[in-house]
Amino acid sequence: MTRTVVLFSILFLSGCRKETVSLPVFMEAASPVRYDLSSIWMTDTLQGIATGGKPWENGCILSTTDGGRSWQTDTLLNRKMECVMFDGESQGYVCGQDFALFRQPGSRHWHDFRINYNWNKACYFPENQHGTMVSGGSFQGGQIWIFGPDAFWKLDTFEEIPNALSDVWFSDANTAHAVGLGWVLRSDDAGRHWQRLEPTGDFFRSVQFPTPQTGYICGSGGTLLKTADGGRSWQTIRKGGSTGKRNQPFRALWFVNAEKGYVVGDKGLFWYTENGGTDWAQIAEAPSDADFTDVFALGSQGWAVAKNGRIFYFER
Repeated sequence: MTRTVVLFSILFLSGCRKETVSLPVFMEAASPVRYDLSSIWMTDTLQGIATGGKPWENGCILSTTDGGRSWQTDTLLNRKMECVMFDGESQGYVCGQDFALFRQPGSRHWHDFRINYNWNKACYFPENQHGTMVSGGSFQGGQIWIFGPDAFWKLDTFEEIPNALSDVWFSDANTAHAVGLGWVLRSDDAGRHWQRLEPTGDFFRSVQFPTPQTGYICGSGGTLLKTADGGRSWQTIRKGGSTGKRNQPFRALWFVNAEKGYVVGDKGLFWYTENGGTDWAQIAEAPSDADFTDVFALGSQGWAVAKNGRIFYFER
């Protein structure tokens, strides 16, 4: 049994979140920009995209072909890009301030597919040319945009929400979930109609489903939610708060499977769980001066981005 495994066993038996765990690899990669990075997505263990920029001034799309050890400037823009993702057919999507882009499989060029002059925060396409994008200001003016599947350039549905929305995810081809300021929404018909669910009390920043039935949500006030029934109901696995130790500034989460996942945030917050969020461990190597904004993992490999153009690669 290795030292890391022993430490992890002690940690999870204790259930104490103040403990830390060491990873065999945790390294910071050289970055070609110093803009705040906001999102990262790897299409495989070698190739990936990161996005970011400065609001109203500039934006960037970065790319890697060596597993995140080095990054190149792919595209420069005049608006900040907030989100990147790829569908199951390897078509890429990027959205941010004012517009959204797509990249066809095998291409290196990004093309506009929507100019709406809104602050688009996240998008998710479960299949080629069919998906959802959410928008919103700092606290209000949320919007949900539905595209396809009959015609990629056609906007099928547009719905306004009082509060800002920050993330969206499809757990299967027809079931979508969106989160934002005090709102958790679910759609059973690929986003054409939405139902508001009970969870509230936090600015929910990130939602992700590692399986069709199991999903997680984190909030900037320190809340962690979990569902085991496809998003029909949510349980609080960590209650956030406006002050005190529970007010952890979560920004994003990612689960490799139903049990193993990460949540990241400001001031070096980088937590890992092996038991579906019951217990969490702080990654010891995560620098305390890094304000993490997103995390992504494939198997035992992972990547994270932070403000000031910082990019990290890790293995567990």
